[in-house]
Amino acid sequence: MEGASIERQTELVLEQMKLCLETVGSSLDDVLKSNVYCTSVDKFAAVNAVYSRYFPSDPPARIFVCVPAWPGPFDIEIDCVAAA
Repeated sequence: MEGASIERQTELVLEQMKLCLETVGSSLDDVLKSNVYCTSVDKFAAVNAVYSRYFPSDPPARIFVCVPAWPGPFDIEIDCVAAA
């Protein structure tokens, strides 16, 4: 992810989350809540634009938390709770 735009990083994280959910028989449609951690609140609009493509209607509950930089070449992390 090093050097990738926040939009691309968000796509990669959401694609990975989608694959993980599908592996256990769930899907993005089953997500009840997500937590988005990002290194800058200034990136919210860009993250939200990508996020809304993955959750186009009735998106799950969500929090967006601005965190200080962490080790690693990425600016976003997303976790979720989904129904099985």
